[in-house]
Amino acid sequence: MRKFLAALLTLCLALTLVAPIAMAEEKVTITFAFWDTNQEPGMKAIAEAYMAEHPNVTVETQVTPWSEYWTKLEAAAQGGALPDVFWMHSNQFFKYVSAGMLLDLTDLNLDYTPYPEGITALYHYEDKQWAVPKDYDTIALAYNKELFDKAGIAYPDDTWTWDTLRETAKKLTDAENGIYGFGAPNDTQSGYYNFVYQNGGFIFEDGKSGFDQEATQEAIQTWADLMLKDGVSPSLESFTDMGNDDQFQAGKVAMVFVGSWMMSAYTNNEFIKDKFDVAVLPQGKQRASIYNGLGYSGAYNTANPEIVKDFIAFCGSEQANILQAQNKAAIPAYKGTEHYFTDLFTNLNIACYTEMIEYGVQFPFSPNKSLWEGTETELMTSAYTGEMTFAEACNQLHETITEIEEE
Repeated sequence: MRKFLAALLTLCLALTLVAPIAMAEEKVTITFAFWDTNQEPGMKAIAEAYMAEHPNVTVETQVTPWSEYWTKLEAAAQGGALPDVFWMHSNQFFKYVSAGMLLDLTDLNLDYTPYPEGITALYHYEDKQWAVPKDYDTIALAYNKELFDKAGIAYPDDTWTWDTLRETAKKLTDAENGIYGFGAPNDTQSGYYNFVYQNGGFIFEDGKSGFDQEATQEAIQTWADLMLKDGVSPSLESFTDMGNDDQFQAGKVAMVFVGSWMMSAYTNNEFIKDKFDVAVLPQGKQRASIYNGLGYSGAYNTANPEIVKDFIAFCGSEQANILQAQNKAAIPAYKGTEHYFTDLFTNLNIACYTEMIEYGVQFPFSPNKSLWEGTETELMTSAYTGEMTFAEACNQLHETITEIEEE
């Protein structure tokens, strides 16, 4: 990462001259990049609404799959050719803002009170704002009603605990026929992070790692045991071939933890759309659901900074939030517009997602997270495969994080 930052800082100094800001009467084209095809209709609706109000501006939308998005964006940054406007994720924010790659949005003078405070804060750095909140998400328990009905089991509700989840998953597992009760992959936001905070542990707070905490290690072990000990989850190798969401949508897994951003995909899937529902997460020692949110950022060297700022401000407006909600993009960040999203899912308990924000836990963030999140995945994978215990993996990760954060 340090080489990346150094290269981009050099580029910033070299590219001090940009094209003159386009006047309102000139024809201008700006690019708008994001990674989720399920949200493409919503983003296009926002772009079209803006263009209707600004006929001399063309907004070109560019969708790139998540698996390629950040590689493509980094290459564009190094080449001085970032999209004018693009989605930003909390995990990647510090990398780009510290390298000077983002457009300062502080002078937009937006009223940020309608947005969740935690989401706005994610993209605040050195007393400046570098992204406007787009949405927020929480994690819920999705379940296959058909499999529950077949087994004669009552649907999940807010009385469920970890024990209820485990025992029900055992009853629903039919490994011989390739059906598992629950999906417990090596995943953070939609996985063991929720268990950690429900158990009273933490991942990263106040500049410190929580991976050395007993409560954290106990929670991660309990999550992994659903696969390794209880046998109610597909194997790690299985998730490599077919992701947790895909296995659920194919009817191979009866229950999964799932983010609200997947509801569009689930409800557009002909096989699963009428067979599933969602409920609040089962609780451990306490209730918790990881929440996060994306932001709209601009390129530091855009040729049209004022137009880019104006478009980003529009993206954060009540009107744009309603548009993305009406197109099933995500739960909008703007307070009071959430129902435009939830009202579309009349056959689902979709309101559980907004309910859980009351006890939601912000997706753990550190400015240096990009330096250790890869190590986290590697160490947890080693624990899943038996190369080390989960306690050993957690302790080693704690040491790695501590060393990085103290540099």
